[in-house]
Amino acid sequence: MENISTLTRRDSWSKLSRAQHAPEPHTITLPPPPMTQRRVGSIYTYSPKTTSINFPWPREVTGLERIALSAKGDLQRVLSAFFAQPITIATVYSNTFHHPTIDEPSIPLTLPNPSAIANASIETPIIQTRQVHLQCSSKNVCTATSTVRITSPAVAQLFLVEKYAIGQMFVRMGKVPEFELVSVGIGPVTDAEPTTPTTPTSPYPSEKYRAADEQLWRKYRLFVEDFECDILEVFPTREMFLGGLHWLEDTYGWAAEPHSRDTRQTDTYPPVVKQRPQTGLILFLGLGFLLMLAYELSAYFTGRALFCPS
Repeated sequence: MENISTLTRRDSWSKLSRAQHAPEPHTITLPPPPMTQRRVGSIYTYSPKTTSINFPWPREVTGLERIALSAKGDLQRVLSAFFAQPITIATVYSNTFHHPTIDEPSIPLTLPNPSAIANASIETPIIQTRQVHLQCSSKNVCTATSTVRITSPAVAQLFLVEKYAIGQMFVRMGKVPEFELVSVGIGPVTDAEPTTPTTPTSPYPSEKYRAADEQLWRKYRLFVEDFECDILEVFPTREMFLGGLHWLEDTYGWAAEPHSRDTRQTDTYPPVVKQRPQTGLILFLGLGFLLMLAYELSAYFTGRALFCPS
């Protein structure tokens, strides 16, 4: 009787175990419906057959500049493709803080600090303010100033210990960040919110809108779970988008055409790069022309036929 009872219990346990560990039928989880309206703060919308970037760009910004300004966490990749050379990060400064408890203010954090990294959470986040230079061929192509908020030990390990830069963090985590473009400007950085571009009052734009050497900047936010960034990026001069490798390598003799508020031409045609004439070639051709002219005049006045023996 005892054996029957034991077998019954074992048989029941076996059935229960099989039920708990039986594979579930294969199901396909569909993604959420297409975004027919954009998320608050987002400039990117899509439908099954349409993609759109919507932002009140300054009228004088060119198409190539808009590509760089709308990069979401992958500006290094965009600039590397543009210059066809690697883009490296050079840290200017970084200051790290953490909240010991949710009610205490942030205090400076000296790294490495395994305890603080292991305790990173929503209640005790780690904050870092930093500035880096994006460099190509040892030349600064962008200055990025960021405030980063970290709320998990795994993310803190990657960012603070393994020293992944912000762009590489999203690749390392295998996540596409949410992107919010806050503002874009030309010249000095301001806190102005984006506004609808205005039509110029004069057909001849003022020099401040035509200057190619003015800096270009943007403010934006990137965020995934446990990793949020507020970033200001400043491109040192708009000439870099016109000259490309000529600007990067300081090619002798190139000069950028001034920007215009009317972007129809700058968007339709490639940037114009003017090369100074080669003085030696011009002198050689001019001298040859003068010699030919002198020979023809001499033949004319002496009555000798050209190209015929006397």
